[in-house]
Amino acid sequence: MYVANTTGGLMLQTMLYLANHTSRAAVNTLIDMPPAPKSDINEVKCFGVYGCFPINGPWNTVTRTISVHPQKPSEIEAHYTLHTRRALDQPKFIDLTDPDAVQGLGINPHGRIYLIVHGYLEYSNIPWMLDMAKALLTNCQDNCSVILIDWGHGANPPYVQAVANIRLVGAITAHVIHMLYEELQLPNLDKVHIIGHSLGAHLSGYAGSHLQRDFGLKMGRITGLDPAAPLFTDTDPIVRLDRSDAHFVDIVHTDANPLMKGGLGIIQRLGHADFYPNGGFDNPGCNKKLQDVMKNSQKATLFLTMQEFLGCNHIRSEQYFTESIESKCPFLGITCDSYDSFKDAKCSSCDEPGRLCMRMGFHSEQDYREQESRGLIGAKDAPPVFYLMTGERQPFCRQHYRITVRVSSHDESTLHGGEIGTLSIRVHGEHSKKSTERMKFSPKPMYFEPGYEYTALLPGKDLRDPGHATVFWEYQTNFLNPLTWRLLSAPRVYLEYVLIESMESSDTYLKLCPLHEGAILSNTENVLHTHYCKE
Repeated sequence: MYVANTTGGLMLQTMLYLANHTSRAAVNTLIDMPPAPKSDINEVKCFGVYGCFPINGPWNTVTRTISVHPQKPSEIEAHYTLHTRRALDQPKFIDLTDPDAVQGLGINPHGRIYLIVHGYLEYSNIPWMLDMAKALLTNCQDNCSVILIDWGHGANPPYVQAVANIRLVGAITAHVIHMLYEELQLPNLDKVHIIGHSLGAHLSGYAGSHLQRDFGLKMGRITGLDPAAPLFTDTDPIVRLDRSDAHFVDIVHTDANPLMKGGLGIIQRLGHADFYPNGGFDNPGCNKKLQDVMKNSQKATLFLTMQEFLGCNHIRSEQYFTESIESKCPFLGITCDSYDSFKDAKCSSCDEPGRLCMRMGFHSEQDYREQESRGLIGAKDAPPVFYLMTGERQPFCRQHYRITVRVSSHDESTLHGGEIGTLSIRVHGEHSKKSTERMKFSPKPMYFEPGYEYTALLPGKDLRDPGHATVFWEYQTNFLNPLTWRLLSAPRVYLEYVLIESMESSDTYLKLCPLHEGAILSNTENVLHTHYCKE
């Protein structure tokens, strides 16, 4: 069975759409649950100290037809589970009704406090949350603490009810953070950081908003991992995660395809810094066949296997962020006019005036503050947007190589003429056995003409000591295209040189050439060295 992942995403999105827009009978058949009970649009429900929740005004618009209130706290059953480095595998539950117990939980009041929150159809014991918590605890420098927020009982279908529930869970989360602030006598919330995925990203925004409104406190940071798009696109900032919800808000967009193409994540800029790896959608490795996903996930549950297949792009944001915590590879993004311009290598140098570079993920705030202190980011400037590329499997982080190919104009090359084909380049370490994967110069065959230069930006594995390269030429014949006919000569292309530069390291500059500007033959590895180049 082969189904493109965009189709899988569309299946999931269709399920969400049907769950909220079809008849009662159809919904019952689809998800075996009754639809969310509708309320009077002008009714306001209050939940004690957590406040009151209207559903009119910006909460219900022409494009956001939602007319349900949050469920009761006793129905949602939000849980907050604490993990510390000293007791990594011995979590403790935070009791909202027992503030005095906070002192005995083992939270370091001088360290950072991370809160991780899941999205729709998930619980806090889902592997990505535990993996992220372990990575944070293992790599943080100040004996930090991690709190997993479980609102799984409120994250069930129908989707429209889960959307309503995150408003209340956000308010509850604000009260938990305020309780920690008071009982631990924190000077402020600068070291509190919520990391939320999908609906959990907007939940994090509600927590930040409630902290400001109810307690006069502003959180240090919120990271939105592919914030959900359905019922949040083009809404009032009060309805969704917004840069006003914390001192620093960073967003990682990975599934921002249009609704009809199955996109689950929002494309809209929301933070102080928005990252769009691979353009924000269609990530490498997310177009696998179902049997390949099942083969690689033999130990995973059926739910996790189907989530990997149906929502691969959506969960990439979690995977990128977790990897960024301990990876030496920087996940470096750069500002550019568009992703297309970025792919065309028009924005490939961090030293270019007016260009900003920042690491995506765990280290982005550190880079943002550094740029801010140097006056490169101002309060009145438009929030920067960053683009980068990744690999198709873990580890996902890649360097960006700006590669320029010049086709030789010597007599033999000119006489042979141009060629249509696919050029691939592999960079090898000078003093190590490491090398990049074979990087395709273009996704489709292109025409290489003698005397012309061609440039592309390619993602490849991080090399500390690039030394030489091998080039692979794939010739493709098309019966209908006379330019591809080679009746009297073998398919080949003549390269004068290949220039290799790294966006991550200004020290990387290699000019490599084939021996005697000889032919690059098809279907074989051709070696290029610096000392083959003419002076």
